[in-house]
Amino acid sequence: MSPTLKSHGRSRRALAGRAGRTLALFTLCGGLSIAPIAADAAPAADPAPAKAAPAAKKPAKGGLGFDLPVQEFSLANGLRVYVVEDHSTPSFNMTLLYDVGSRDEVQGRTGFAHLFEHMMFEGSKNVPPMGHLTFVQRVGGNNNAGTNYDMTVYYNNLPSQYLELGLWLESDRLRSLEITDANFENQRAAVKEEKAMRMDNVPYAAAVQKWLAAAWAGTGYGHEVIGSLEDLNAAKTPDVQAFFDKYYAPNNAVLVFVGDVELADLKAKVEKYFGDIKKGPDRAPTPAGQVDRSKPMESVVEDPLAQQALFLLGWHTVGANHPDRYALDLLGNILLVGESARIPKILQDEKKLVAFSGGTHLALRDVGLVFINAMPLKDVKFDAIKQVVRDEVAKIQKSGITAKELQKAINAQVMNTVETLATNQGRANEIATGALFHNDPKHILTDLEKYQQVKPADIKRVATEYLGANWLTLEINPGGGGAPMGMGAG
Repeated sequence: MSPTLKSHGRSRRALAGRAGRTLALFTLCGGLSIAPIAADAAPAADPAPAKAAPAAKKPAKGGLGFDLPVQEFSLANGLRVYVVEDHSTPSFNMTLLYDVGSRDEVQGRTGFAHLFEHMMFEGSKNVPPMGHLTFVQRVGGNNNAGTNYDMTVYYNNLPSQYLELGLWLESDRLRSLEITDANFENQRAAVKEEKAMRMDNVPYAAAVQKWLAAAWAGTGYGHEVIGSLEDLNAAKTPDVQAFFDKYYAPNNAVLVFVGDVELADLKAKVEKYFGDIKKGPDRAPTPAGQVDRSKPMESVVEDPLAQQALFLLGWHTVGANHPDRYALDLLGNILLVGESARIPKILQDEKKLVAFSGGTHLALRDVGLVFINAMPLKDVKFDAIKQVVRDEVAKIQKSGITAKELQKAINAQVMNTVETLATNQGRANEIATGALFHNDPKHILTDLEKYQQVKPADIKRVATEYLGANWLTLEINPGGGGAPMGMGAG
């Protein structure tokens, strides 16, 4: 399962399709207030495009009975462009995904990936601050952005005739973003306010983020996506410019269009707006790092904002490209996803130990985690919940699962995929992440083929291999004293 992305601004729309169904506490929400402002002239609406004949039906992939008819081309500066023509509605989605997230940051300069989610709306040579938002909204469209551990994404949903508006806006800020002392100070203050509002003053959020950082110590995931205030305060404008120059380049991005567009028209217009932007420096891949799996990690913290306890429990697994990810995704579904899953059914319905429980398998680019979250009823101790989890995991490790359970989990993946592909934005985001992380713009369908190849024996094997004694636990208790920042031994 992919990581979660949350939107930038008022919309709160999940950007990552299937990823939007992971635990909300694991996300980082961007936030800017949006207000209309006076703006310079933007390109006029494009003439109404001629409708193309329906594309020939291609062979089915992933058992869905249809394919994603992705067309692609590249510019000389390295920008990769993917297109799905769909003329069923007079609108399109334009998604620009940059290969930079918090995993790519260096010690002492954390939080820059998320900072740029804000900086990119501060204006460019021909667009005033917040002009990008205003121009799109004035023609009836919407746009937003999101940052997570692995990537930063920007999207625009626009009526068909405003293709050139979207291209102009995105290319102008890539070519000439205004990185000034004043703009940086403005957005540094915005990030501080966001951290206070969305993490420091939200029950459980800070404790969960610090638990994850501790679990992934030694990798690029070993710090919070929003970064530290110390690093943010120490940063200078030249540091911000250097980050932009390194990562915000056409050869470090994927551009996707899904909807009422035509390939020939797009080729000419993408070249017109993006073709003269210089290629950025070649960058070495960010090292994956090494997670310490040799011992358990047990943490107990107090949260003065919490009214009830919250327990989390998990195991280290694998990243998104590992072949075991498919069996682990399905195992997570069988154990944790939905009220009829094994563990929630026992905790909630049979033993009545919790107000709610759930979880999933979260696979990021280089690391993974099977996690469970449970809010206990009054006087229920963590040990009682741990015992239920131990027992259910042991049953799978000893006896495996039924073919019926496996098919139900596969069916759930199919339904999630159908839901994601139902919108232009969902398709565009999946094509972009598939192309960027897997060199496969149809990776969402490739995934379904892989899920259907999983056997009950694979589920039993990964349960035995990964869900062992070295688990990660976090017990968050209500507290009235100090801030819940430390990760104390349990």
